[in-house]
Amino acid sequence: MRRPSTAASQGVGVIVSTYETGEGAAGRGALRLSADVADFGSRGPRNPAGMIGQAHVAAMSRRKAPGMLLQASAGLARLLVPVALLLIVSAASAIYSDLPAEGLGTFAGKPLSLGLALLPLTFFVIHLTNRCYGAGYALGQVALAWLVAVAAFPVILPLMTVQPELRVAAAFAAGLFFSQLVAIVLFDLLRGPTWWTAPLFASLIGGAVLCLIAFPAAFAGTESHWSDEMLGYMVLCAGAALLLLIPYGLLRGLLPPRPGFGGY
Repeated sequence: MRRPSTAASQGVGVIVSTYETGEGAAGRGALRLSADVADFGSRGPRNPAGMIGQAHVAAMSRRKAPGMLLQASAGLARLLVPVALLLIVSAASAIYSDLPAEGLGTFAGKPLSLGLALLPLTFFVIHLTNRCYGAGYALGQVALAWLVAVAAFPVILPLMTVQPELRVAAAFAAGLFFSQLVAIVLFDLLRGPTWWTAPLFASLIGGAVLCLIAFPAAFAGTESHWSDEMLGYMVLCAGAALLLLIPYGLLRGLLPPRPGFGGY
């Protein structure tokens, strides 16, 4: 009996890709983050009934570049509002970095600025994107916002009445960037039926990472009592994480997640 011809014998190239699509807690995190980034902007809604390791087969000869470009453009367009919101919060933190916020602690021996007090809001904005579109989009939001912020920094700098020290600015920029990445991964790991777990712990640990990177890098070796100020700023970040659960909870009904996240 003659065996039926296979796709390989017909010379048709086949791509087999596997990635996590289910709701199991063990399948979340870096695995789904890498999958989201790999096909960023081009993947349709995930099937909530899908299985981990589901194979997706597509004939290479049938892939059309114009369609892929259109889907990628749609994905980038979806990021416009999230990136704009993150840039607004970041710009406010930079512009108000010289405005003292009495009663919130000290920074370099002076009252903590309103700009530093606003930094935890960046986690809140990223959590909303992560909830709606997933970790891949949240990562794209952070990357694009930082690219725009670096390009626009020469324009924002003259608006600041007190110019920041280069070491301090670089330290807090690095701390904020890495803490945002940590918050994205943690949110994706912890999202589930208990709605407040992901935003709360992602913000708490993200704020701790920000402090542990920024303060030593900015003040180690100086006479500043930076360790006490770092602990005070950690408390501020923790309070902000708790307080921001209120608007996050109120917005859950208005900003539903894409299919495949189980409504979490």
